[in-house]
Order: sequence, then structure tokens, then C-alpha cells
Amino acid sequence: MKRNVFLLGAALTLGGLSEASAGRLSPTLLQRAQKGDQTQVGVIVRFQFANDERGRAQFKNLRQQLNTKLAQLGPVAGFVGQALNSGKATQLWLDQSIYLPMTPVQARALALLPFVSDVFENFKVEIPKPQRAVALSAAAAAPGEAWHLAKIGAPQAWAAGFKGQGIKIGHLDSGIDASHPQLNGKVRAFAEFNAAGDRVQGAATRDTTNHGTHTAGLLVGDTVGVAPGATVISALVLPNNEGTFAQVIAGMQYVLDPDNNADTDDGADVVNMSLGIPGTYDEFIVPVQNMIQAGVVPVFAIGNFGPTAGSTGSPGNLPDAIGVGAVDQSGNVASFSSRGPVNWNSTIKGVFVKPDIAAPGVEITSAFPDGKYGALSGSSQASPIAAGAVALLLSAKPTSSVDAIKNALYTSASNAGSKNNNVGYGQISVPGALGKLGVTAGGTPAPAPTPTPPAPTPTPTPPAPTPTPTPTPTPTPPAAQPTGPAGYSLCALEGSKCNFSGQKDAAFGTDGKYLTGVGTDGFNCTVADWGRDPAPNQRKGCFIKDRPGTAPAPTPAPAPTPAPSTGKKPRVLLVDDDMGQGADVTAALRDAVKANAVSGGAFVWNTQSQGAVPLSEMQRADIVVWATGEQYQNTITAADQNTLRQYVAGGGNLLVTGQDIGYDIGTSAFYTGTLKTRFVADSSGQAKFVTRGAFGNTAFTLNAQGSAGNQYYPDVIADQGGSSVVASWGTANATAGTITAQSIRVDPNKTRAAQKVQEPRGLVEQIAVNIINNVLGQILGGNTQAQTQNRPRVTAQNAGENAGAIVANDGGNYRTVTMGFGLEGLTPNSRNILVKTAFEWLMK
Repeated sequence: MKRNVFLLGAALTLGGLSEASAGRLSPTLLQRAQKGDQTQVGVIVRFQFANDERGRAQFKNLRQQLNTKLAQLGPVAGFVGQALNSGKATQLWLDQSIYLPMTPVQARALALLPFVSDVFENFKVEIPKPQRAVALSAAAAAPGEAWHLAKIGAPQAWAAGFKGQGIKIGHLDSGIDASHPQLNGKVRAFAEFNAAGDRVQGAATRDTTNHGTHTAGLLVGDTVGVAPGATVISALVLPNNEGTFAQVIAGMQYVLDPDNNADTDDGADVVNMSLGIPGTYDEFIVPVQNMIQAGVVPVFAIGNFGPTAGSTGSPGNLPDAIGVGAVDQSGNVASFSSRGPVNWNSTIKGVFVKPDIAAPGVEITSAFPDGKYGALSGSSQASPIAAGAVALLLSAKPTSSVDAIKNALYTSASNAGSKNNNVGYGQISVPGALGKLGVTAGGTPAPAPTPTPPAPTPTPTPPAPTPTPTPTPTPTPPAAQPTGPAGYSLCALEGSKCNFSGQKDAAFGTDGKYLTGVGTDGFNCTVADWGRDPAPNQRKGCFIKDRPGTAPAPTPAPAPTPAPSTGKKPRVLLVDDDMGQGADVTAALRDAVKANAVSGGAFVWNTQSQGAVPLSEMQRADIVVWATGEQYQNTITAADQNTLRQYVAGGGNLLVTGQDIGYDIGTSAFYTGTLKTRFVADSSGQAKFVTRGAFGNTAFTLNAQGSAGNQYYPDVIADQGGSSVVASWGTANATAGTITAQSIRVDPNKTRAAQKVQEPRGLVEQIAVNIINNVLGQILGGNTQAQTQNRPRVTAQNAGENAGAIVANDGGNYRTVTMGFGLEGLTPNSRNILVKTAFEWLMK
């Protein structure tokens, strides 16, 4: 069996070594296959066949066709049969594909079969990070109407008898707490899936975070949900808010057909997915199109990667999906909500306006696990509100097609039929959409006026009595000042804003009747924002106190924008974002930052202990130094990128330093657009770099005695869009052709080292004759062990690229410096020299 696999691979490789012949293979798998990589990875293999069946028959047809294609593989591809028989493979009939473990060489062989359309890695998908979270007490559920429900006109639909009854909503998320009072009896079915797309047998309902329970509450919750009469079919596909493509597809096909029997009508009518990945991903096209062909409405979050244009995520940015953006209570687009346009240039071609629609997504109160409640912000909240609205429309007119639902939503929204890249057609209107479907919402949020009774028969007017002197009115005493819990201080009266920086314990109410939670960077002191009135008909206030273990936040500077430089040393905020991995960057960088900052103007923010950095903290500084240490995943999160964009847009200056920032976020709009830096390769292969241009001419060496000695993979970076390389690896004007792409030290972090080998990133050089020979040698059974050991540990880079170590960008009203290494990897003296040089340039 094994010999057949190798012979198949050899024949196909000999017959077509060009990239064109392997066009169906993902670029990363192609690169690894060209090097003869025999490391087993999780792969999705998608098959080619026509789709023209609709409804539940479509699902049965998909299953039958997939099984037919698998049978066509025959014994020549025995490893597929082995995987299927061993239980390692998963049939993803909705995607017309299978998941199975195989080597890149085997993947390339399969990609060249005539009935295989795509072969790609089982990539990660995640929940967009919420922009703000406020945990409220267990008694904080709104007993009546929450603001987000009134904003879209849900009560009018309820009054007309449309509450989502009979409608099933697919819910793919981090799980669900089915015992929550808001959801009791509303979870129709539940399943959990692992990274390979296999169902976890015997799994009980649970929420691995709070995200899934929150979104489910907005779908069907008794008092916080848009469609309280509907039920959910929930799939746990994002444990701890992160999963794989196979997990998501397995969850999609589960919510469409929970009993795996296409002859029963037990699947979802509308599917909400508050998940995605930045950019355009063809891999989502087939399953979403199959969902639509089956008459199921796809409602997906557009992402929290705004406010930059072109920042949408898949699958919400698919042209056929309903991509949902977030707006605040005033109907304005939320700063974090992703913006269009989206440029599809592959299977789908064209530039499209996204999102399609908008819904409330700022500080939305819903259910948290264990009977609790909380407020979250994000397109993750806007999407289930929109999906709940679709459920109301379907309960009013169950025969509506997907196109009819889209047309009703789009033509009735707040932009009066016009569409833009901020909110699409605007904020949804449930009564308006019902009207477009020919249904009248009979109820209105305000009661009808009371009829005027008939005038009584006039009676004779008696003589006016002798007037009595009017007593002097007693002055009305001032309203009693609201009182707070012990240890709290009054921050704001009801109806106003409670302003502060950082996180505080918060309370809302008076005289022993309070809602409590945690506030971040201030909050509105209103019943609508807290979700419930703890003391009706009483004068209430909002109260705060410092959280245990945190020092009081310093009073922010009056002006939010950093003061212009006067040639003196800057105020500096050092953001320690090493998350406790490796050498502590604060300990290493503190002295250099303090020495080059104004006296008393050096501050530290530790993301591990203090959470995300508020914009107000950044705005106190002339320069933010963002140090990631030995992190190689989540170096600068999408939420942090968004805050940093706002900071530099206001005139702030930024220095980022870390050896794996490019490896992690090198393709992001923040890295390429804000920092104006291009990621070339994962490692310089050498420790020496030399400054040039505006940074003078000085040589530096990483990992010298006295440094943290922790630099293993310093990024090779280049200028882009007007920025400048101000330091290069090896020599001042080096190009990528002069360096080797490999780690400069033996990495003790075996997990990281393994990922670097399995998932190389950066530009790849043209394959050479000797590499081809190595590929063939491995396939034909040569000395694979020796060849594997001699293989470059990370991908080589294009020889024409700059071999940059530092990129400086003058953005006009802001400046940035991007270092492809961690400053902690320099000696104290070298670190001080380079920090001084960088600060002086940033402050010019």
C-alpha cells in the first residue's frame, strides 16, 4: 500500500513539476511538497461535481456524489482509503470534501487528479475579539425591552404575532449554556466538533467562554432576544473562541441536518456565524453557496477589524452572504466595525461593497453562562440581532426565499436603498422589512391615543366664592442625592456619562438597590445601557471604585492628542505584551526608555495583568513602544491594532519591537498599511545588522553577552509605500540574496520550532534543480532522513528584496518605527543607543 502511494506521487511529480500543473494546491502545501516534505498535516480535499439540486434533496445529493467521488479514487490512492477506514478522515458533504491527515507530497498527488478541485490546509477560524465587555450581576436581565430590540422595531413584530415561532436558527459558536433562564427549553439540538471535524460523542451542552451564550441570547432570549419564539440548533465549533475550517464546516452541515437524514425537515432556516478570518478565503465559497441553494439564509459577522477601509473578514464578505456590521445607539457605525470594499480576485472576481446591513453592536446586554448577564460590543453581537430579525420575517412569511429576505432587509434599511462601505444599506428595520414582504406589523411601541369621551351636559355655574388668600408655597426640597455601595464613589448621575480610564468596579442604582459590573474606559449611566432599572422611580447614579490589585488610574491629560514635540525628550508608554513568555521585556527595556524619556514621563502597561491598553492611556504619550518579546502568536491582536490605528491617527508615534511580529501579522492591513512594512522572511539567518540613512551608520549584534540572548527568528522586513529601510542584516545595504533564512540559534521552544518548519511564511525563491532532485529522491525512497535534516528550517526569501532589520515610516501626522527583532536582544549600551536614535527620529 505504501509503495503505491510513493509511485503515484512519483509519477505525478515527474509528469508536472511546474506550479501551473499544481494550481489546485494551496501555496503553502505546494512549497512544502516541492521540498519533499513528508510531515503529516491536516488537509481538506474538495471534489469537482455539479450542483443543481435544492432543499433537503440537495443534502442527500451531496452525500451521494461525495461517496461516488471517493470510490473513484480507487486503490492507487490507498492512503485515502486507509484514513477513511481508520476513522481519521471526516466527510464534509456540505463542502463536497473530506478532511484527512496526509503529507504535502501526498496532497500534491491528489491535487493533480482530474476530479479534485482544491487541496488546502485545515486553517484556523476565530471569533472576532469583542471590543468591550462589561460583566453584570445575575439580576441584570432586562425584564422588558432592551434598547437594541426597540432600535430595530422588534416589538412591533411581536405585537403583530411574529416572534420567530416555528423557526430554527443555526448557531455556530463557542458553545451554549442551555440552562440559562433566557434559553431554557430553546436549545433544540447541540453537538460539539473537534479540529478534524469529527463529532465529540456524548458531549453535553456547555460554553467554553461566554461568547456563544451571549449570541444565543440575542437570537432567542426571553427578554434580550430578537426572536423569543424561535429555537436554536447549536454547534460548538470554536472552543475558547478558536477553531478550524473543518470544525466550522462540520458544524454548518450539522445545523442544516442534525439527524444526518436528508428526508427529515429538522434543519435550520437561518444560520448565524459570529466568526471569521480577515481577508478573502475561497474555501468558504462552496459551503455557503450550498447553504443558499438549500434555501437557508446565511447571516455572518463582517469582523471587528475597522475602521480601516478594506478590512472585512470571510465568510461575511462573500458576495452572496448577508454580512453584518455594527452601529451604536445613535445609529452611527462603530469604530471597530470592519469596512469595505472587498476585492475578490480568484474564483469570484470583482470589487464589492460590504457590509450589506448593520445592526446594534455596541454595549449589547445578553446572557452569560451560569445565569449571569453581560454587555459585549462587536459585529458578533450585530450578526445575531440581524439573524433574529430574519427569523421574525420567516415566522411571518415562512415561504420566503433567501433572495426575498435579502431584498426585504436591504430595501427597508435606514439608507433608503443606497449602500456604502460603512453600514451597507443601513440599520435594519423589522417593520419595514415585513412591509416589503407584504406583511403589516400591527403593533407599535407607543400605545394608541385614548379616545376622547363625549362632552358632558353643561351644568349651571354657581356663584364664585369669596377668594381665600393663597398661602405661600412651601419650597420643594432638592431631590435626594443617590447613595452608593460601601467603598464606591459617585461618578455620574443617571442620564450622564461616567468617565474614567482603565477598568473599575461599577455599580448603578441607589439606596441598596444596585446592578454591579466592571467598566472599561467609562460608560453611560442609563437604564438602557445597564439593561434593567434596579430602583424604579428613584433618582439613581453610577458609582465606581478601584479594582482589587490595581492602582488608581492617573488622571488623563486634558488634551487627548499628544502635545507637539519641542525638541525635548518625549513622554513614553512602554507596552509589555510578552504575556509572560521568555525574558521580561519590561525589565530589559525599562532603563533605556527612562533614560530617553522626559523625567517622570515613562509609563508601563502590562497586557498580561492589565488587559488591553485603552486608547486614553496611549494618548498620554508622545511615543508608544510596543514590545512583544518571545510571542509568536497573537503578537498584536486585531483589537490592539485598531486602538493603535486610532492613536497614530491622532498624531501619536509608535515603535514596535519583536522577533515574530512580521511572522504573525505580516499580511495584515495594520502591518502593511499603518506601519508601511513588508514581511520578507521569518529569519535573517544572522545576528548582525547595520543602520543607515536617517539612523546613521552603526553596527549592532543580537544575543551578545549581557543581552537577553533570546533572539532566534529576527524578521527580514522591507519598506513599502513610502517608508524607508534604516537598518539591514549583515551590511547597511544588504539584499535578501546575501542572507540565509534559518534560525540564528537553536530554539529551545520545541513547539515554536515545529510550527516554523510546518508553517513557513514569507516570500519563496524559485525552486532550484537540486531541490527538485531532493523532492524526487524522497518520493522514490532515497535517504529522506539526511535530506530532511539538510532542508532549510524556514523558507528562503526572494533574492531581490531588501534584507531590512528596521523600517521607518513618516505618515505625515504620525511616525512609526518597526524593528524586526526584540530590543531586549541587544546589550544595555547598544539598546540605549538605538532607542535614543529611534526616539529622536520619531519626535522630529
